[in-house]
Amino acid sequence: MLKKILPISLFFIFGLTAFSQNKKKNGTSIIYIPAKQEIVLDYPSYKGFIIDIWNKGKFNLIFSQVFKKNDSVSKAKILKEDSFNSFFIDQVEFIRIKNELLAPGNISYKIRKGTKPKRNNINKNSKSFFLVNTTIQNIKVYIPGVKNPTIKSNTRLFLNLKIGQSVFLKFANEMVELIKIDDSIQNNIQIDLADLIENAINE
Repeated sequence: MLKKILPISLFFIFGLTAFSQNKKKNGTSIIYIPAKQEIVLDYPSYKGFIIDIWNKGKFNLIFSQVFKKNDSVSKAKILKEDSFNSFFIDQVEFIRIKNELLAPGNISYKIRKGTKPKRNNINKNSKSFFLVNTTIQNIKVYIPGVKNPTIKSNTRLFLNLKIGQSVFLKFANEMVELIKIDDSIQNNIQIDLADLIENAINE
């Protein structure tokens, strides 16, 4: 098996054949996965990290979290075409993304430092609130692992999300974080979606 290791600090990537990667200013990277090949990503210096990943291709890919000790899969998920997901990767795991098709795959991703969510009572570790769309456009937001709802113009969406969960917006072909749920959010508060978008894109 041919391995190609790129000299990039903090992590390694290798596959069965060569592929290309481009680093963007906002920290988002792009990887092209050749047909019938796979890539592996790991950040060994992190105690754990969160990967925000978007399948930008036209085909599904297989995302796996693999234990380093015995190369066994701890979790696996299908990355559907044009879908967005976030995963916590423990220090004892690495990521494997497989393309089983005869066409190349295309993903973009961003790595964030993070810790494993605590499995406590959801009522004590979640917030209920409304996202209010005061604009004249319908706006689709992305909530990894929950849903990707479209909020119609001049309507509001009720959400109950765990603390630490993020809500994203697709903007200029990138995923921008609009809000991260924390203790500062009051239950049943109404949050203006237009304000969140303006703040996010002007950061």
